[in-house]
Amino acid sequence: MKRTDEQLQELLLRELSGAGKLRRKQLIEAGIAALGMEAGSDADLTPGAPLTMMKSRLGMVLTGLIHAGSIREDEAGFLHLERAQDIEFAPAAIRAFITRTIGERRVIGKQELYRLAEQHFGTDKTPGRQDDNALRSVMGRCLVGMEKERGVVRTSRGYRLGTPGDYPATELGGWLRQAAEGGDVERCFLEAVHTKGGEWFESYCVRLLREYYLSEGKTVDEGFVTGGSDDGGIDGMIHTTDDLGYRETILMQMKNRHAVMTAKDVREFYGAVCAENGSRGIFITLSSFHPEAQKLLDKVDNLTGVSGDKLFEIAKRCRLGLVEKDGRLCIDEELLLNT
Repeated sequence: MKRTDEQLQELLLRELSGAGKLRRKQLIEAGIAALGMEAGSDADLTPGAPLTMMKSRLGMVLTGLIHAGSIREDEAGFLHLERAQDIEFAPAAIRAFITRTIGERRVIGKQELYRLAEQHFGTDKTPGRQDDNALRSVMGRCLVGMEKERGVVRTSRGYRLGTPGDYPATELGGWLRQAAEGGDVERCFLEAVHTKGGEWFESYCVRLLREYYLSEGKTVDEGFVTGGSDDGGIDGMIHTTDDLGYRETILMQMKNRHAVMTAKDVREFYGAVCAENGSRGIFITLSSFHPEAQKLLDKVDNLTGVSGDKLFEIAKRCRLGLVEKDGRLCIDEELLLNT
């Protein structure tokens, strides 16, 4: 598993926090051990070997923490976590403290977590409340970020560490949780997609239609999002070729909205399809089409509309955004959370 620099920062800060003080080499070795990497006498230390490269990365990350003021080195060469006056510049140290403390306490309330942090970082010993308030401000931001990343979970009793089955404390997380707990899968799926925003929706629709045409036996030469304010009303484009060599250019417009699409919306899109010489036009919305808009779609041979209901059916058929687990249709949480 590839680790980010931020993850390595938290690892080093956690190791130093637990030890109290360490020399530079000792801290890097502690980090290697925490990563589960073999560092014995027979370890491969040649240039380019995984262990050598990780030691080098840890060294660079450690230097960055020292320069940022999160860690200080005393005259004897020992490293210490920096405290009160540098709190505002050490969110990685605060994250490491939060993770360690919640891990020890299992569940802890926010105010108790703040109190322990003030003792740990020494702000309770400084005059006035300025340092305490600065610490709490940064801790609050760290907790919000860790909740979104599912590193911690807020419960009625306080905070606990996150587990693989947890959901972020966001609107998206709420819809995914509702679906997992037996809620209407179609509604939860469409609402979850809506929370991802317009750009994500456009990319998803291009991927979905690409999979749909492949399932129909066509060759998809390319598919992409056009994007930009000057896209002329066209959000995506797919070029296909069938077994006879007949080529088509499918132009798409995607509306990540709850509002019903009107005849005016459809008419404007059709004008854009004609202007771009598209073979077909597909108007995709998470909502539905007004009866007059549907009449227009039915009237024009090379124009079709995909409502939220139809989008759900295509996603189910192509298994993109929806998967089957234990015989039950479920939202693909990995796709929604990590793309």
